[in-house]
Amino acid sequence: MNEQHRRLTLFEAAAVVAGLGFGGGVMAVPYLASLNGIMELVITALMAYAFSLLLHLMVVEVVLREDKPQQLVELFGKYVFKQTWWGKALTWIIFILVLVTFYALLAGYIVGCAELLHNLFPALPLWAGEIITYVVAAGIVLAGLKAVGVSEKWSILSIAVVLLILSIISFAYPFNTLPLWSGDGAKILALYGMVMFCLTCLFSVPQAAEGLSWNKKLVPGAVVLGITINLVFTLVISFMASLVSKPVTEVAIIGWGNAVGTWALILGSVFAFLGLLTSYWSIGYALAVVIVERLKWGYRLSWLAATVPSIIMALFGLAGFLEYMRYAGGAMAVLMALLIPPALLISRRENANIMPAFSLGKWGNVFICVLVFIAYLLMAVGSLIPVD
Repeated sequence: MNEQHRRLTLFEAAAVVAGLGFGGGVMAVPYLASLNGIMELVITALMAYAFSLLLHLMVVEVVLREDKPQQLVELFGKYVFKQTWWGKALTWIIFILVLVTFYALLAGYIVGCAELLHNLFPALPLWAGEIITYVVAAGIVLAGLKAVGVSEKWSILSIAVVLLILSIISFAYPFNTLPLWSGDGAKILALYGMVMFCLTCLFSVPQAAEGLSWNKKLVPGAVVLGITINLVFTLVISFMASLVSKPVTEVAIIGWGNAVGTWALILGSVFAFLGLLTSYWSIGYALAVVIVERLKWGYRLSWLAATVPSIIMALFGLAGFLEYMRYAGGAMAVLMALLIPPALLISRRENANIMPAFSLGKWGNVFICVLVFIAYLLMAVGSLIPVD
C-alpha cells in the first residue's frame, strides 16, 4: 500500500480508534448497566475512562519513539522480552494469544451482526447473515488503512445521527425507574470490566500513528478523541436502553427498538450493525498488520489469515455473543496490564536521547504504571464474574 492509501485525517484516525472498542459497548454494557444503579454506571465509566486514557497515551509515547509505527506484539518483543531465546519464545506466545483473542472478538462481531439481520429478516438464516457480514466487513479490511479510516468515519457519523434520533423519539414513551445505587460489588466489577473493555482500543493506536505520520503531534489528540467518542456513545445507549427497554437485552438495541416501535427496531438494528462493523474493521486491520510484522507475509495473505478463522468460528457457533466479549476482553486485559507499563519505562530508558512528538511526562512514572496495572487486573477479574 502506498503512502496515499495510508494517510488519515484527524477524525478518520480517531474513528479507527473508536471503532475498535465501540461494538462491544453497544452490545454488552447496557445489559450489565441495567443490573446496577445510575451512580454506579457513571462512576464506573469515568474511572474506566481515566485509566484507559493513561494506558493508551503510554502506547502513544512508546509508538512515537519509533521511526516507524509498530504493533504492540513487536514492541513487547523489542523492549520487554529482548532478543534472547526465551524472549523470542515469549513474543511468539504473545502473538498466538493475540491471534486467539482477536479471532474470538471478530467471530463475536459476525455473530452479533447476523443476529441483527435475522431479527430484521426472519427468513434469513443465521449462517447466511454471517456470510453477508463477513463479505462486507472483511472486504473493507482488504482495501487497507485509508478505506478502513473513511468507512469508520462515515459509520461513526451515521451512528451518531441514528442515536440522536432514537434518543429524542424515546422521550415520547414511558421510562423505567432506575435505581441510583445497587450496592452489589460483583455486578459493579462486572460492569467495570466491560466498560473498560469498550474503552480499550490499544491495537488501533499504531494504526492512528501510521495514518497521521504526516503530523505526529496529532496522534494523542486522535486517541483521546476516539476514546471519548466511545465513552459518550456507551453512556448514551446504556442510559436510553435501560430507561426504555422491557427488559434490556444482551443485544441492547433490539430491546430498545422493540419498546419504541417497529421503525425504531429497524433503525436501531442498523445502528448496532454499523457499530459492530466498525469494531470488525479496526480489529481486522490491526490483526492483519500484526501478522504482517510477525510472519513477514504480504498484506493479502495476512488479511486471509486474520479474517477467515472468524467466519469459520461463527459458522460453527462456538459461543454466544456476550461470552465472546467478556472472555476475550479479560484475556487481553491481562496481556496489556502486564506488558505496556514496562514497555514504556524501558523505552524511556533506552531512548532517553529521543524527544518524541508526545510524552506523558510525570504521568508515566512508576506509581501511575502500577495504578494502571491494578486497574486492568480488576478489568480481567470483572470479565470473569458470571452475571444473570
